[in-house]
Amino acid sequence: MASSSSSKPNSAIWKGKAKATENDYDDLSPVITYRHLHSHNLGVKDPLRVIALCDSDAFYAACEQVRLGIDTTRPLVVLQWESLIAVNYPARKFGISRMDKVKDALKRCPELVVVHVATFKEGEAEPGYWENPDTLTHKVCLK
Repeated sequence: MASSSSSKPNSAIWKGKAKATENDYDDLSPVITYRHLHSHNLGVKDPLRVIALCDSDAFYAACEQVRLGIDTTRPLVVLQWESLIAVNYPARKFGISRMDKVKDALKRCPELVVVHVATFKEGEAEPGYWENPDTLTHKVCLK
């Protein structure tokens, strides 16, 4: 949101579901000065600031395989309560996807390794991996 000291006119300030105007995209072609190049503190509006996202497919499942020392050819899924949140490639060969329920996934692949995410057990300060986590006594994050 722009403040009253902003160089943008009030019509360019987004309010509610207002449509963006051309003036709202002025910062897509910024003028870069020597001050930007010598700055050691890149702010959120600095034109030289870069944000990168690297997304690895089935990464969570791969991490759990390494953590548990499970052969990479074994089908494995990561479960958070009733939802599959990661499915490795061997499990995908059985037609298992993140949209499946765990009981349906186990019907398709009885040797499927199912790992529940780490949870905070009531009274514990650190998350852990529990045999049968329960939504009443375990949480995914502390809040």
